[in-house]
Amino acid sequence: MLENRKVYEGHLEAQLAQWKAEIEVIRAKASRAEVSAKVQYDQSIEKLQRIHDDAEHQLCVLRDSADEAWESLKLSTEKAWTRFRSHFPKPATRT
Repeated sequence: MLENRKVYEGHLEAQLAQWKAEIEVIRAKASRAEVSAKVQYDQSIEKLQRIHDDAEHQLCVLRDSADEAWESLKLSTEKAWTRFRSHFPKPATRT
């Protein structure tokens, strides 16, 4: 079980890193955008950063949990992660 837990947590850490990189790409685009588009970029960045921070917190809770509580926390983490993932742009829709 410990090995599965570490693999699962590693997968979540990789997803967080990917989301952080996506936020940075959007930040770079925002820095080059015209003023009218910059406001929309900034709002998107703020929302995505909050989602990223929430996901990171969820991972910390999962990581710090006792073995007995880990399985139930894993289920709630999966639900939250699905919700988080839905807010990040799909590769085909990124601008």
